Amino acid sequence: MKITVPVSHPEEVEMLVENGAGELYCGFVPPEWLQRHGGAFWLNRRGPVSGNLNRREDVALVAERAHARRVPVFVTFNAPYYTPEQQEFLLPVVDGLIADASIDGIIVSDLGFFMAVRNAFPDLPVHASSVMAALNSGMLDLLESLGARRVIFPRSLGLPALAELCAAAGGRLETEAFVLNEGCVFEEGYCMTTHRTAGALCVQLPAVAHRFLRLDAAAASPRDDGESEASRELMEAFRDWVWFQNGCGNSVSAGGIPNGPCGLCALHDLARTGVTSLKIAGRSASAFRKLVGLQLVRAILDLVETGADRAETSRKAVELRNTPEFCGARYMCYYREGT
Repeated sequence: MKITVPVSHPEEVEMLVENGAGELYCGFVPPEWLQRHGGAFWLNRRGPVSGNLNRREDVALVAERAHARRVPVFVTFNAPYYTPEQQEFLLPVVDGLIADASIDGIIVSDLGFFMAVRNAFPDLPVHASSVMAALNSGMLDLLESLGARRVIFPRSLGLPALAELCAAAGGRLETEAFVLNEGCVFEEGYCMTTHRTAGALCVQLPAVAHRFLRLDAAAASPRDDGESEASRELMEAFRDWVWFQNGCGNSVSAGGIPNGPCGLCALHDLARTGVTSLKIAGRSASAFRKLVGLQLVRAILDLVETGADRAETSRKAVELRNTPEFCGARYMCYYREGT
């Protein structure tokens, strides 16, 4: 399995590749897009500036440095949708990246833009973003028939579903699954809110006014103290889950390792699903966070590839993270079946 790692500056390339990155992906937002849309419409699933390269020369430099080390570079065009006018604007952007940066492919969410790219650049590898929500074998069949090279599975899929879909891909499609950083409370492919920690609806859900309703025949009966206490406990658990899924309040462990959603304990089982790439999320993260995350994944993957069993890989993952109370809560896990 390759480890697919985000990059947001040419100076990060050598550091990431030397520490085990097998693939790099980045965002590109040209100044012309910002002049047209400002911050109102994001070109990809990151804000208009943060986590993105803004000069074609920088994308070319990232690709040049990565290619010198035989590592491919993919560029994200994964907003949930683009208008026809935006598609017309973006096709020459893609053309320029092919010609001037020799990118190895792009990551796309909008099916209309996917088809426009395939028609305009039939030889360019196109990866179906997790935002496209490939949740069943029928979607894999569709993507394969349209010429997708790879499918990036949504975060919401568990290990059994991943194994089933990797088997269904059957070598026709490359497959990619999340392994570290950034959760999503909703199914991202069906979410039309902004993808930002500070103002997203999912982050604010526990604070939204709410009440609990019984779904049995006694729904109209008064609650007793036990039911009220159970309701409070349920809401507190939900609040904890949302906090874990959204990066644990940007906290770090005693050793400086950033906390957040994680699939390290499940790598033993994840490797057996047949998935071909492991995705580390976080294009807008610091270089330190990218490096530490990559080193964590590489360390556990090395154990898996040298024959360590599930218990050993899980123990080592918890040890390296050094937040046993967070790992024990299991709200931070992508794949709870593997823990």
